[in-house]
Amino acid sequence: MQYYLIILLSVIGLAATFIITKIYQNRTNTELRVSVLYNIMSGLCTAIVFYCFNGFTVHITPFSAMMAVIMTLFSGTYVILGFKLISMGHVSTYTLFLMLGGMMLPYFFGLGFLNEEFSVFRLIGLLLMIVSIVLTGMHDPKSQVHSAQNESNPPSRKKHKKYLFLCISVFLLNGCVNIIAKAHQLPQYNEIAVTAQEFVMLTALAKAIIFSLLYYYLCWRDHKKPLDHRPARANFTLLVFLLIIAGALVDGLSCLGQLTSAAHLPATVLFPLVTGGSVILTALAGRLFFHEKPTKKALIGIILCFVATLFFL
Repeated sequence: MQYYLIILLSVIGLAATFIITKIYQNRTNTELRVSVLYNIMSGLCTAIVFYCFNGFTVHITPFSAMMAVIMTLFSGTYVILGFKLISMGHVSTYTLFLMLGGMMLPYFFGLGFLNEEFSVFRLIGLLLMIVSIVLTGMHDPKSQVHSAQNESNPPSRKKHKKYLFLCISVFLLNGCVNIIAKAHQLPQYNEIAVTAQEFVMLTALAKAIIFSLLYYYLCWRDHKKPLDHRPARANFTLLVFLLIIAGALVDGLSCLGQLTSAAHLPATVLFPLVTGGSVILTALAGRLFFHEKPTKKALIGIILCFVATLFFL
């Protein structure tokens, strides 16, 4: 029972992280360097906080270090794509694709490699999720454009394809992230893996290092451009830095909760709970805090996603 409570708190943390990211974006801009800088600072903050939680000690194994780097490359990529995706559509749609990928791929991983149970009810749940993806993802850019322009001016096909590509990429990347997280916590790797708390610290440190290298590359690239082609500087204030710290802390604790539960709950139960809860809470938060009004089809898709998770329990 305690692990279900931990998952509930982790889901609330995930929803809070998405909201903080949206506020950060509104306070700065969607330029790539801004999202990279967010990852650097949040990674450093998370690493420092969990270094303190761990009694100011660091334990690293080659296996955990490798898994942390791979996991960071995948998660960092979908975070960057997420900044662009949120700017094109609703935060609830980004969450839907992110969470569905984070559940469906680990589900098949559990069936194929961990010998977890297959059932007809869970197959029905998968089909419902596919329908929810189509209903939600196919219409989000159009709904946002219509809110800013006249309804007689629909988005271009090129923009629509770009949006779908971003959605599918986020779907696959987060699925790989959760597979790595689950694999790292498997009992057979206990002797060569660090604890869940230490793994959160390692992934945060890897994120800070990798994105620092990317940030310096982007600065070097932009410096070679003419002045009138360089991106505008972001407006960083005390509030922005506080948002980064809050996002790092909430995201780190949410990740710790999921890793801890992954060692005790099967993937076919853990990730559906995370998915359904995150989609619903983020959609509600998007409506309350950002006045996002999903289309009727998108709303049906979100409801279907929540119903589909019930088939996995």
